[in-house]
Amino acid sequence: MATTTSAGNADLVRSLGADEVIDYQKQQFEDVLRDHDAVLGTVPGETLKKSFQILKPKGIVLSLVGPPDAAFGRSRGMNFLMVFVLWLLSWKMNRLAKKRGVEYSFLFVHPDGAQLAEIGQLLKAGSIRPVIDKVFPFDQAEEALAYLEKGRAKGKVIVQIK
Repeated sequence: MATTTSAGNADLVRSLGADEVIDYQKQQFEDVLRDHDAVLGTVPGETLKKSFQILKPKGIVLSLVGPPDAAFGRSRGMNFLMVFVLWLLSWKMNRLAKKRGVEYSFLFVHPDGAQLAEIGQLLKAGSIRPVIDKVFPFDQAEEALAYLEKGRAKGKVIVQIK
């Protein structure tokens, strides 16, 4: 597994399981990485488009940041017109995917009680561990938001209610 981060976070992401760490301030990931099965796209625009370059044939880009595709529209029961609009929105991504012999799919993240319960079991078993940057008491929720806005959190920022 490979990821991008700043040099200051390299040890953290290695401890979380990354085999290869790219310092995005010094290297372009598309110049270093090759033949991956999948990319989880979390940055829109050009970065998402460059993700297609690092896949092996039949790989997939799963995007959390869009654009949504026609398959997403069909899975949500949208009418033909909306599905067509989504097809148009994702046309460039699908064209890039086809050109490279890979797939593109939009992954819609939504709250799901069953999935959250499963994650809870994985946490309890120690199979996964959260990275918690900072915990704020409820009366400092405004400060927590200001901290998040700085974009420097290394993990989750929690506002504790009790």
